[in-house]
This record gives sequence, structure tokens and C-alpha cells, in this order.
Amino acid sequence: MLEPLANWSDPAKRRLWAVRAAHERDEEKLLELLEAYLFLKGRKKALVSQETLRTYKTAVRDYLAWAWPEGARGPRVPLLKASGDDLDRYVSELQTRGGNLPENSRPLKPASVATYLAGVRAFYRALEWAGAAVAPDDVHAPADPTPREERRPALPLELYRKLLDHLKSDDPGKRRDRAMIRLMAEAGLRISEAVHLDVDDVLLAERLVVIRSGKGGKQRTVPLSRSLAAELQEWIGARRAVAAAGEPALFVNTGGRRNKGRRLSPSLLRKRLARYYQELGFPPRYHGAHMLRHTAGTRFYRATKDLHVTARLLGHSNVNTSAIYAKMDIEGLRRAIDEMDDEA
Repeated sequence: MLEPLANWSDPAKRRLWAVRAAHERDEEKLLELLEAYLFLKGRKKALVSQETLRTYKTAVRDYLAWAWPEGARGPRVPLLKASGDDLDRYVSELQTRGGNLPENSRPLKPASVATYLAGVRAFYRALEWAGAAVAPDDVHAPADPTPREERRPALPLELYRKLLDHLKSDDPGKRRDRAMIRLMAEAGLRISEAVHLDVDDVLLAERLVVIRSGKGGKQRTVPLSRSLAAELQEWIGARRAVAAAGEPALFVNTGGRRNKGRRLSPSLLRKRLARYYQELGFPPRYHGAHMLRHTAGTRFYRATKDLHVTARLLGHSNVNTSAIYAKMDIEGLRRAIDEMDDEA
């Protein structure tokens, strides 16, 4: 990232390059501008996460495909003169027709629309920083009428056990995935936190895992159950046979040629999780990687009934962020209903 930062450090060149990239629809250069802006001027600066960069870049690629379709003689919307009305139209089409990239051909849910709009807003702030455009204002993502606890359910215990049983295998890839899934669903790690762990971050004697690249650059230490610590110890032993020499990553690719033995990517783990959910016939409501972290949050709250402890384990700076897990505790609600049934 150092070279792109240097490329965009001169204000005069920054404006010239931004205007030229917009007029020529130079997607690579425009994404480089976005990245430089986020690193130099964004709220988190150098601590911006790779996950945020990935999602914002996807959003900007989609917006460019909408505003100036590839192969078109000119733009539908001049990139440097887009108005709030133009962005409102883009948001509306995301809701009704879906995105403009092949993988987003279906209408997007409000949360996804909000993420795309955040990326496009960041893109226009970058152009404004370059002195090439004025960022459109008064553009809002659609409200989602579905309560947060319904949009982000936790995986029921029965299905979670079924998933773990499905991954009991001598296959190194499945052994690795099982350990990662347990870290997310039992220790509350985000997918980006899990893939960025190094072997040295797991303190087996103390049954702790140190998360050095948490959201916003925050570090936290999370305790491990005895069984999870034992499973990680087994994986570390099995990892030696597949890891590349000198590779520090805890979780590495076990197959393929290009990246075998190197750090596993979030995208590959997502694809593998989607395949497991499909193989097991899980309902669409119980898909995705972040659902596993919600599973951990719900279990933390159910076990402690303490939002402060839940916030500490999940790395939330505000305890109110963890309050959602009290509402997501469907298992607890089911037990209460059963108790009422027994009393009748």
C-alpha cells in the first residue's frame, strides 16, 4: 500500500489523476484513489480493515458498472457530476433489480444496499479529497422493517452440532475448517480475525487466543474452552504437514497449487461454509460466516446473563451493541415457553 499512498500524496497530481481516471473509466486507478483516501483520510486511517476495503471496492465496481457500463460509448451518469438524485436512483435499482456485477443479479436486501451506498459515499469523498468532484449529500439507505435479531439469527444448537459432526474427518481441510468454525461460534471471532491469527497467537497452556487484528485495530484476548483448546492443539500438529516453510498463519490452504501452505483467505472460507450449509440442507436463514459469531454472542449471554461480559468477549466497545444477543436467544425463549407449557 505504500506506493499507492505516495502516488496520491501530491494534491496537484491527485486532482489530475482523479479527473483523468474518471474520464477514461480507469477502474483500477479509481479504486487505488479510494484505498489511498481511506488509509490517509478515513476515520480509521491505517487501521482500516481488509474486509472494509474489499466490500467498499466491490461496491464501487458495481456502481461503475451501473453509471458507465463496460463497452458503452459514454457514461449514463457523469462520474464527476453525479447528484444525490443519481445516487437515489442507483439505490432504488439495487433494491428492485439487484447489483450490476454478475454475482449480484438479484435484488439486494436493505443491509446490503446500505453497505454498497457506504462504499460509493467513500468513493465520492475520495474524489472530493482529490479536488475532482463534490460528494453528493442527502442520500440515505432504505430502512429495514425487519428487527435486527430476525435479520441476524444465531445457529440453533442442533444445527451447530450437525455442522461439527459433518466436519469430523481426517481430511486436513475439514479439520482446519472445524477448528475455525468453533473459534467463530464458541469464542466469538469474526471471520477476518480468525484468518489473520498466527500460530503464536494461540496460548495453549493458558487456554487463550490473542486477537491482534480486531475490528478497528483493537486487540483483545479471549479464553478458550478445554475442548476447543484441545482441538486447536490437534490442528497445530496436523498443520505442520501442510504449512509452507516460514508461514506464520494458523490456518493455511491445504490444497491447490498457487497458495498451498499459505494463509487461508476469507473468501475461500466463505465458499467452503456455503458448501457445507448446502450439503446439510440448512435453511437460507442459517447461512453466512457472521452467523457463527452471533451464535457465540447468544451463547455468551445465555450462560452469563451479563451484557458487560458478552461485550468484553466479543470486543464491543459499547455494551449496547451486545444487547442484541439477549433478543436473539431463541433457545432461551423456547425453554421459557416449554416451562409455561409444563405449568399448564
